[in-house]
Amino acid sequence: MNHEWRSHLDVEELPAPTPSTSRRTGCGPGGCRGGCSRDRPVSVRALVVVVVGIIGAAFMWAYWRAIVLRGPVHVLILGTDERPGEAGPFRSDTMILARFSPRGPRVALLSIPRDLWVAIPGVGENRINAAHFFGGPLLAKETVATLFEVPVHYYVKVDFDGFVRIVDAMGGIEVDVPEPLVDSKYPTPDYGVTTVRIDAGFQQMDGDVALIYARSRYSTSDFDRARRQQQILAAMKAKLQQPGTWLRVPRIARAVVESVETDMPLQEWPVLAMIVWRAGEVERYAIGPNEVTPTITANGADVLLPDWEAIRRVLAQVVEE
Repeated sequence: MNHEWRSHLDVEELPAPTPSTSRRTGCGPGGCRGGCSRDRPVSVRALVVVVVGIIGAAFMWAYWRAIVLRGPVHVLILGTDERPGEAGPFRSDTMILARFSPRGPRVALLSIPRDLWVAIPGVGENRINAAHFFGGPLLAKETVATLFEVPVHYYVKVDFDGFVRIVDAMGGIEVDVPEPLVDSKYPTPDYGVTTVRIDAGFQQMDGDVALIYARSRYSTSDFDRARRQQQILAAMKAKLQQPGTWLRVPRIARAVVESVETDMPLQEWPVLAMIVWRAGEVERYAIGPNEVTPTITANGADVLLPDWEAIRRVLAQVVEE
């Protein structure tokens, strides 16, 4: 009897171990060997994403570093009154020297009055806007580079119709008009004139209104017109930085391709776009009344004689780093 009772105790059944789980996890009373199942392995896909991100960041840093080391880029912006069916050559209605500097970064604009009386290479003394008439954008570039003693790397030329298409492709722009603009002699496409008015305050402008604001001459001086043109460019930059405009990028790009003439290579556009994107407010300068003297030539033309010492002081602010 006693023997049978002891035998029963000796053969008491215990729960069977689960070898598969123990071998997989290595977990036991003494701790875990090789990591528990709750420590999930890193996903290969996540690792690839991290590696690609690091490589991409390194590439962008190197790319931007190369841009900085290369230095600033000067672009001559030309606006012309070229109409479909008209035979040229044409004078430039607008001349703005733009400096794109990756240091900062910063973007600076210098408006050049079209009636500035200068020596045009190979032509002689004439209004600076006549450089485009005699030799197109390339002579305009050479003239500005020679007079201002700065390299002009590229030109960008757009006519009035192209300007309207680009602004409309952006969905219009908002401009803070400081005072009412009234022009009773604004030119029409059929070579007549009409009266236009733009009220003071923040105005939402489509391409046609923006062109009127940038082009009007008879209500104010040509110096005020230069200021308004720079204001338009600053408003376009601000609009491009708005997330709501990003969906319009394909439409804007198409309008630019169809409307702009330039000698700028395709790979330069994203570089300048990056500088514009990262820059703060556009710095605006102009050759104004303090840098010129109005006079009349022997042929009776109203022109502006440059004060080169005063102009160089303005230019020094544009090209400073």
